[in-house]
Amino acid sequence: MPKRKRNGITSLADDIIKQCDAKHPADRLLREALRKEKEMLPRHKAAVVERVYTYFRWKGCLNPSNTLNRQIRMARELDEAFRSHAGKIKSEMLKQAVPDWCFDTMKVTREWLVQIQRPSTLWLRAPKAKGKRVEQLFKKDVQPAGEGCWRNSFRYFGREDLYQTASFKHGSFEIQDLASQFVGNFCQVEPSEHWWDMCAGEGGKMLHLADLLEQKGCVWATDRSAWRLQKLKRRAARAKVFNYQSAQWDGTSKIPFRKKFDGVLVDAPCSGLGTWQRNPHARWTTTLDDVKELAEVQFRLLESAITRLKPGGKLVYSVCTLTKQETNRVVRRIEQAHPELEPWPWNGTRPNSPDFFELDLRKPVHGFTVQPHIWKSNGMFVARWRLKKPTA
Repeated sequence: MPKRKRNGITSLADDIIKQCDAKHPADRLLREALRKEKEMLPRHKAAVVERVYTYFRWKGCLNPSNTLNRQIRMARELDEAFRSHAGKIKSEMLKQAVPDWCFDTMKVTREWLVQIQRPSTLWLRAPKAKGKRVEQLFKKDVQPAGEGCWRNSFRYFGREDLYQTASFKHGSFEIQDLASQFVGNFCQVEPSEHWWDMCAGEGGKMLHLADLLEQKGCVWATDRSAWRLQKLKRRAARAKVFNYQSAQWDGTSKIPFRKKFDGVLVDAPCSGLGTWQRNPHARWTTTLDDVKELAEVQFRLLESAITRLKPGGKLVYSVCTLTKQETNRVVRRIEQAHPELEPWPWNGTRPNSPDFFELDLRKPVHGFTVQPHIWKSNGMFVARWRLKKPTA
């Protein structure tokens, strides 16, 4: 790489690192900065992202009394050593790569710590009718995740900027993490059903649900953020998905419709520990107080969802985190408070790519944790119930 280009990448990355804090997350600063770099090549943009994220992956292992330049250099040296010989990196060192409060709220394993220090895996999801087309488009650059409900999920190995491809712009596939795809499959929707995606965000799971409904049913999408809903609408138009309706809702005010649903997906706001591989800066802006506050939000949203279920309706809870407070404890609390819910066990299939470890899903479960080191994805917790039908 020419020296001028290398210096430009270094300067831009270091400027972004200096600006990062809780109110200015790295992912947002990177998006804004790289959007302005109209002439920068994709591989140079990727180098900026990697320099920033390498620093935050190893931030807890660095000496804060050193200059920033020295810390960035040490982070890169640690990362190179890790990529060459991950097994030789001591667990004591890896434990410093996450905040101390993690050890009080989840089981921190070496496997998880190793996984979140690696670059994240890129997953694609094709609409039902376009799975074969994705394989033909990318050939050796994609690997199918499996059969059944996974036949349209693909791991991507290429280096192309997928957002700039004609096939992406024409809606041939979505860039969606495998754990997020699992949530859609876990909902086990049936054509002609009506679903509410309560915290739809930018619409990734909504698009998946709409596709699974085969354009026969409908998804109502709500979110507290107007700009996210605008992006959802643009994504839906690109994907040619029209069987949805959207409305802004903050989670506490009056629900903007009276309708009862066959299913409600509560993909709730959470501490996001499951995304720390993809977004390492978030490790240093999230606190234990956030975890406790978000667990209360999650419980309230589930209670709101129950009021909009038809008898026999399906309730699905998902969070991209691994903390005890936001997973099993929320499940126990909602089940104790609402005996009208009954567990709805899952006995679906797992991805069968050779890269996956064997998962025992032979026993039906109504709560399940997607482990990043097993799935090569974000971490995710899911649980599901049905609303009991009145007895005659």
